[in-house]
Amino acid sequence: MPRHPGLVLVAHRYDAESTAHLDALIAGAGLPGRLAAVSHRGYDEVGAAIEALRARRCDAVTLVPLMTTSESRTVRDVAALAPALAREHGLAIAMAPALDDAPEAVEVLSDRAVALADEPGAQAVVLIGHGPSHDTDIPAWIELGARLAKGVRERGRFAVAGAGVVRDDAQAEVRATAVADLREIVVQCAADTHRSVVVIPWLVGAGKLSRSKLRADLTDLNVAFDGAPMLPHPALDLWLARQLAVATMVLTRARPGTVVGLRPA
Repeated sequence: MPRHPGLVLVAHRYDAESTAHLDALIAGAGLPGRLAAVSHRGYDEVGAAIEALRARRCDAVTLVPLMTTSESRTVRDVAALAPALAREHGLAIAMAPALDDAPEAVEVLSDRAVALADEPGAQAVVLIGHGPSHDTDIPAWIELGARLAKGVRERGRFAVAGAGVVRDDAQAEVRATAVADLREIVVQCAADTHRSVVVIPWLVGAGKLSRSKLRADLTDLNVAFDGAPMLPHPALDLWLARQLAVATMVLTRARPGTVVGLRPA
């Protein structure tokens, strides 16, 4: 039975401010933890983080992808790496899901939206996600975006809600088509409500996309937009605590060198 659990928080690379918020999340988790900031260049930081925790006598690790969807290629890649890492380091690993449509995700996004709205009951809200590079991944992103938008509309009491993605890592022409589709959603929402549309980045942390690219994508549209990502928000601390609580129960029965996938908490 593991006696010294650790945490590896897996996230995309963000700017210094959002990285500091990630570090604060880890510090508040109450157990040894490391940040593994990954990118399209590879996932070496995940193994390095586990190795560092093993050196601190951790005999079990929970991998928590603080990302928007479990259907992202990054989350699936990290989950695929986990069995080899568990065997290599001789410890049990619990693989948590991403944010998906967790209640905390809806809470964060709706709080961001309400803060920008003049009169939510008369306005529309639109969520903008990063989106996938591969066409085959689009349906899962669109379905999740629709569920989140519905949750934000209900919790924030908005008149209308929608969601879109910009496919930021795809080829230029693919991204351009995605942005055009997104703009159509915003234009239609403005026409339906005769009000400015509240637009919220469906992004965990800040970087070039939230700081400048999305603003350019929304040029000349009637929107309320400040580019603020989901971090920081106390609901994300609660979400992380829930993942770790589930992992603690599961890891009591896990053998060294094995991986257990956690269901959404």
